[in-house]
Amino acid sequence: MESKPGLLHVEDLTVAYHTGAGWLEAVRDFTLTIAPGQTYGLVGESGSGKSTIALTIMRYLRNGRSRQGAVWFNGRNLLTLPPHDMAHIWGKEISFVPQDPLSALNPSLRIGEQIAEVLRQHLHLDKKSAAARAIALLDMVRIPDPPRVAASYPHQLSGGMQQRVMIAMALSTEPPLLILDEPTTNLDVTTQAAVLDLLRELIAARQTAVLYVTHNLGVVAQVCDRVAVLYAGELVEDAPTHALYRQPLHPYTQGLLDSVPQLGQHKAQIQLAAIPGQIPALGQRPTGCVFAPRCPLAVEICHAERPFLDTAAAENGRFVRCHRWPEIAAGEGGVKKEGRRERKREEGRGKRRREEGGERRDCCRWRI
Repeated sequence: MESKPGLLHVEDLTVAYHTGAGWLEAVRDFTLTIAPGQTYGLVGESGSGKSTIALTIMRYLRNGRSRQGAVWFNGRNLLTLPPHDMAHIWGKEISFVPQDPLSALNPSLRIGEQIAEVLRQHLHLDKKSAAARAIALLDMVRIPDPPRVAASYPHQLSGGMQQRVMIAMALSTEPPLLILDEPTTNLDVTTQAAVLDLLRELIAARQTAVLYVTHNLGVVAQVCDRVAVLYAGELVEDAPTHALYRQPLHPYTQGLLDSVPQLGQHKAQIQLAAIPGQIPALGQRPTGCVFAPRCPLAVEICHAERPFLDTAAAENGRFVRCHRWPEIAAGEGGVKKEGRRERKREEGRGKRRREEGGERRDCCRWRI
């Protein structure tokens, strides 16, 4: 068994999808390490490859394949394991909570039976013990009247209750690793807050490692120890959450943070900064830095050479993929002001376009 750092270590992963134009790489050279008990946020706009990475780790990807790299979990490379061995890992050692619980739950089975089935399969409980444990799990995720809910079908529950059921099911075997793929996206703000509080409490009590895939930077700040920022299938920044929010070193990360409204701000007083343009299609990535066409700080080298993932701070394992990150970190040459001026100019151009032709403004695709 090969020794690898952390509970989960994704090493130089490249994933491609087959299209009429051949194989197109959706994720390139992605590396990530999650320690036991650590919550790791994976953020990026739609089309950046977040869900592709989560599905590849789970070996759920059906219309794509990994072309390079490895996914080490407890010393085993998941990408080389046969399906029979993966069947023992799914549910018991790695659990997955999807974005849409209604599509994940079986509409023809009662809630209690669906949870009990997991317990019988992985913990080898008898039917009576599994049924009693299913009700206890529903109570654990703070669902009122667990016996009634256990006897209900998925369509008879609200979205928030369905997601609580999925969380109960995922944690029922107390897996070392939990993968959450935007679990609160479809919930209203109040329910989302309640589910996040529940997740924090349950994860802390069990010391479960978590990969949290999300659009929401506010959620990342609340629940994640570290955050990896993904753009066009590439890891552009990886840092402890507090360090990344205090001083982002990649222009894309800075743009995302600038686009999030702050508490107390009023729309009449401040205009949020949008990132101009859109993420490139898989077959249309630029030859240099993938963010260069949208970057307010791009210079000649950015368009000519692809930057490598550099170590920005060895003491806390901070990494960034940008030619100009040392300038940004040192605040040299007015780099921040330069970026802000460029974003202001772009906003002014967009305003003139709207006034002249009523064109729709390009927006950053972030859920706040």
